[in-house]
Amino acid sequence: MSDIKLTDDQQALVDAEDSLFAAACPGAGKTRAMVARFLKRTAEEGRRGVALVSFTNAAVDEVRRRCGDQVGASRVPHFVGTFDTFIHRFIVTPLYVKTYHRKPNYVQSWQDVASTSFRLHDMGRTKSLELKWFDFDPDGRAHLNLHRVPQDFGDAAAHRMLAQRKQEAEANASYIFGRLLRAGTITCEAARLLAEFWLNSTRERGLLEALLKARFAEVIVDEAQDCGREELHILHFLRACGIRLVMVGDIDQSIYEFRNATPAAVQEFAASLPGQLKLEDNWRSSPAICAFNSGLRSGQLLETARGENSIAQTPVHLIEFSALDQIVPAALDIAEQYKLAADDLVILSHAESHGMKAAGGVSIESTGSNRVLAIANAGSKLRSRETDPKTRRKAVEQVQRALLAALTVGRDIQHHSFAAVCEEISVDSRWLESFAVRMALALDAEGKTRLAFAAEVRDFLKAADWGYIAGPAASDLGNLFKAPSEGAWAGVASFGSSPSIRYSTVHGVKGMEFPGVVMVLPDRLRVNQVTERTVLDDWEGNHNTEARRVLYVAGSRAEQLLICAVHRKHTGRVSTLLDAAGVPHIKS
Repeated sequence: MSDIKLTDDQQALVDAEDSLFAAACPGAGKTRAMVARFLKRTAEEGRRGVALVSFTNAAVDEVRRRCGDQVGASRVPHFVGTFDTFIHRFIVTPLYVKTYHRKPNYVQSWQDVASTSFRLHDMGRTKSLELKWFDFDPDGRAHLNLHRVPQDFGDAAAHRMLAQRKQEAEANASYIFGRLLRAGTITCEAARLLAEFWLNSTRERGLLEALLKARFAEVIVDEAQDCGREELHILHFLRACGIRLVMVGDIDQSIYEFRNATPAAVQEFAASLPGQLKLEDNWRSSPAICAFNSGLRSGQLLETARGENSIAQTPVHLIEFSALDQIVPAALDIAEQYKLAADDLVILSHAESHGMKAAGGVSIESTGSNRVLAIANAGSKLRSRETDPKTRRKAVEQVQRALLAALTVGRDIQHHSFAAVCEEISVDSRWLESFAVRMALALDAEGKTRLAFAAEVRDFLKAADWGYIAGPAASDLGNLFKAPSEGAWAGVASFGSSPSIRYSTVHGVKGMEFPGVVMVLPDRLRVNQVTERTVLDDWEGNHNTEARRVLYVAGSRAEQLLICAVHRKHTGRVSTLLDAAGVPHIKS
């Protein structure tokens, strides 16, 4: 890292001697500067540690990779990890062990717990309620968020019933939350709530202050714009403890309000820090893409193209479509003009379904709850060279859950996490993962009927070597591994087919970059239930909203080529907006 030449602004971030907030545009080299600072500060600190926290494992992995062979920086008392891991390790675990005399088991979300659904008395045929529909206070009281209840919960009468019985539903959710907490199962959301709860207690706050002041001299926060109420509470506390804070982010890239990110509060806290810095040189994108970014930005950064793409005269391309399957052929034709191949492109959309349909891909979720379909899907995903690691992992996890269901028939595991269930039935989670992979690869659904493949699945499980654990009873396999419907099985043929262009949600590529980006604006734009505006309404009215920031993040991932694939209903409006922002563009 010492051999890398930093700009004056990047060096100012490295050398700052007081708490500060650095506003960094896309492609500003913030990760390079943060890692340089982290290595410098870990070398300077003799006893106390330096922490570098971010919000995604991908960002953390990138930081660790860039630290290279500087092994001392990764050892105690220093720390590199996600904000959630920081909260778990240094705030919640010490106080949880003190309170409950046991170690907690952390899970990512309620979906990782065997069952967090429940029913109210006399609900009829409506679907069960899910814990993920509720928000929780730091004291564990639940609040049903009716906006999270999916439309397929039931008909209009069912939704009215739930609204009328809201208090009863919240009481049930609070009870389940408490049971999970006492059982030691804590989601990331619950951990943040516990941290906030304990930081509001004078006694526990005093204990944490002593622990953290002794451990850390400085905390560096990457992607600071993604902080929510709980994270800001913790940052206020760290600052009160005398720990230096170095925050780096771009408020216009705050796109996690559904996870309680609070960009306005982050901006207020950032402004209270004594040091303020701007990194406005974009070393990633072409001038046209920088102009696109500036046209969507609400903040005061003045972005300038500086890198190897700064001399490119490539305009933003505007594709008009009436059907999603028209996007890829047109995008490939444009990419060829600039000597870019399909592998250089990624299709980005707010909703995964739009990008998936445009690319011709098949979602893992299309398997629904049928375990036989999940196994067929996992096999095709693992055999394909085009499948990305995240998709492979999700496919294998589906098979693991199917197997765990077969091994726990008749057991009450509804308040236990995946890891806790494995522990309860003495199954090594690594063995279960290996078994799931072997099974998925051994069973190939191609060319087989749904009944034949389901029979193969059951035969495989009957003959499998389960080692020291008791395998599933043969009498249960028929119910656990039923053949899917004809309609669902009809989609199996497309499991193995790979789209010609990668696709993702905008949230899924945060922090990444690509030679070319195809950004999709579909026929039906999302309407904000509060403002009753779409993203184009927000852009035209200069409203600083998350929907507008999602477009900003999507466009700013592009290095050389940005293609806006816009439904024909909206192309006129988008073209007018690009003209108004001074974005060089052509309609293709």
